[in-house]
Amino acid sequence: MARRKRSGEAEAPENHERWLLTYSDMITLLLALFMILYSMSSIDAKKFAKMAEQAGHQMGAVTSDVTAGGGGGGGGTGGSGNAAGAGSGVETNAGNLTNKMDALDEVYSILQSYVEKNHLEDQIGLVNTNTYVKIHLKDKMMFVPDSSRMLPESEPVLKEVSDAISKVYDRVDHITFSGHTADVGPHTLSGDQTSWRLSTERAVTVVTRMIGYGMKQDKISIEGYAHFSPVANNNNEEGRAKNRRVEITILKNPPIIPADISKPAPDAASSSTPQASGQTESSKAAH
Repeated sequence: MARRKRSGEAEAPENHERWLLTYSDMITLLLALFMILYSMSSIDAKKFAKMAEQAGHQMGAVTSDVTAGGGGGGGGTGGSGNAAGAGSGVETNAGNLTNKMDALDEVYSILQSYVEKNHLEDQIGLVNTNTYVKIHLKDKMMFVPDSSRMLPESEPVLKEVSDAISKVYDRVDHITFSGHTADVGPHTLSGDQTSWRLSTERAVTVVTRMIGYGMKQDKISIEGYAHFSPVANNNNEEGRAKNRRVEITILKNPPIIPADISKPAPDAASSSTPQASGQTESSKAAH
């Protein structure tokens, strides 16, 4: 039997805001989900370094000067010195990330300015990505046809490239020099061997000259691709000219290839020795 309300008894007001509890719980769960997804995503190192530096400035831990310790020592008060000292670790870590990233941008900027100033767009190609900078040294200005002998006019250009790389050499991980030839066919065993040899020897020639200009060599590797990695059509002379090239790839974090799955070098390329300067190839398949 239903309980009758006593006369004069006040009715309890109904709570119309209970939905807020459910709503706030849902928002909290969504926020947690987005934080987990963000933590699982890849973070751009340059943006992270900049964010860390800005956070340090907000907390007063990172000074605007590059040498945080110096700013703290000359500040006069003990508090400012401690703040600079506490922030030095944060600044150093952020600086290391920034230096590693900025090395690619720096060498690209130097060479791009040089190419534009000297109108060398048809002789040097540049590509800049987040992980590497690639320099295309086109055969048009590099070598005597069918040989690994460099043309005299390529010397000053190669020195500029060498100087630019030397400026960032200690801040990059690896530099690869790869030689390429054009495919003029028909394919024969001797013709392909010549192509392998010529592509490798041209890369060796470029490395040797740049080392002579003062570039270090402990992070360098050399590759010869013959005519098997074209960037243009080999059916016309314009395309073949683009395929004859030496590429310099400056890597930030090169992939590690396990020794057990790495491909052995072709016999023709691995067993050959670099040609003496001035020697030319007789086979036209090595164009």
